[in-house]
Amino acid sequence: MVLISKYSDAINTISRKQIISVIGTLVCFLLLYRLAVPTLGQEMGAALAVIIAGVLLWVFEPLPLSLTCFIIIFGLMVTGVASTDVVLSGFSSSSTFLILAGLMMARGISNTTLGERIAYRTILKFGASPRGSLMALLIALQLLALFVPATAVKATLLLPIIFTLGKNLVQTGSHPRVHKMLLLGLAYGTHVTALAVLPGAIGNVITADLISANLAYEMTYTRWLAYFAPISLALIPCTWLVLTAAFPAGNEGSSSQRIDFLKQKLKEFGPLKQGEKRLMAILLITVLLWMTDFIHGWPTFVPAILAVILMSLPGVGFIPWDKLLQINWGNVLMVGTNLSIGMVIINTGVAGYMASILFPDTVLPAIFTFSVIGFIIMGSMVHFYHLFIGNVATLIIIMVPIVLELGTKAGIDPLYWVLVTGASGLLGFILVIQTMPSVIVYGTGKLNALDFIKAGVPLTLISIVVVALAARYWWPYLDLVFKN
Repeated sequence: MVLISKYSDAINTISRKQIISVIGTLVCFLLLYRLAVPTLGQEMGAALAVIIAGVLLWVFEPLPLSLTCFIIIFGLMVTGVASTDVVLSGFSSSSTFLILAGLMMARGISNTTLGERIAYRTILKFGASPRGSLMALLIALQLLALFVPATAVKATLLLPIIFTLGKNLVQTGSHPRVHKMLLLGLAYGTHVTALAVLPGAIGNVITADLISANLAYEMTYTRWLAYFAPISLALIPCTWLVLTAAFPAGNEGSSSQRIDFLKQKLKEFGPLKQGEKRLMAILLITVLLWMTDFIHGWPTFVPAILAVILMSLPGVGFIPWDKLLQINWGNVLMVGTNLSIGMVIINTGVAGYMASILFPDTVLPAIFTFSVIGFIIMGSMVHFYHLFIGNVATLIIIMVPIVLELGTKAGIDPLYWVLVTGASGLLGFILVIQTMPSVIVYGTGKLNALDFIKAGVPLTLISIVVVALAARYWWPYLDLVFKN
């Protein structure tokens, strides 16, 4: 009876929505498979059915995302879509190892107070007013992006600081607006600043990996930084302006008490501990190796792996190895599975088929013109599809192969259009589900969906224009520099 009772309790924890979503996805897969295979052939038809079913599971989340990864890999294998090497190619990619090492680095950093020290010291430099705190937060995120290659980790790391600022640094009557301004600053700033750094976000890594695999163009750390750092730096003040206009702080009052509070918080941390000093040395070595990749030729994941080794090496490191292993392995599965899907989409011809559906022939001439308008149209279409495909990695792994296929069809080098696609996919501001940091700050209960729309729509429009201007005027200049 006890076993029956436990089994009944387990069943009751599964919501009706989950059951309907799973059954609906299974029915959708069977229908697609039955209709697509006779029309498109076994490989393309089966791949399309499995991938669409997988995306539906990712969007509605009736199952854990990592479990869906296993289901997709299983489906691709048993339907005979491609060889084992292709289906599992994402797990042998350097990008997967970069994300793995990055998550372990982030775990080591979060084991110290170094991130909090950077945040509080930066805020103190800006006078600790609500608007000053927002700018300081954005700058602190840019600094952390150099060392913490995981957007969700940065958001989680700084979330308690946001609550501390909201409670102690503003007038009581303006708490709700200031909380919203700072929380959205954390969500938006995490991705705006991550765009500049290749390991800064999963979307960056996937975009670079697909470029290297299909265009024979090695997207190194320094090249990525040169392409996107100006965009990030331009969007930081834009984000500040949009959020301060959307959520005005009102009377900010005297700053002396706020400054005293910050100084007290820093005093509580005490002097730098031995482990934090070692961490700073390791991070500086890692960033130095990343920024000199044009000299030593190491792929981006190699310095990241070295950092992980040093963090736990006896006599050198500061954290036990078993603690570094306490990461979200589901993120590693997501990256490997998404990269595998990308290769399957390209190898089976699904990219070409989806391109004809998502990008009508009537818009292709306008998109693939080397002009600001063409890049704006490209970015706008990616943002539009991002409203329906919430997960950044899923969006990019679908859109980039399609853009590669369209570029080949148009007879041009699609590099710039692929980069616009990757950047636009990362800069999703309108809906809560578009990025993990947005989900994290929404979970605090201090924000509603309209808050995201209020600030997200103007910031999205601004980002589309900024990326398009960079693609038209900055990137061609960089290519001339790299070639020389």
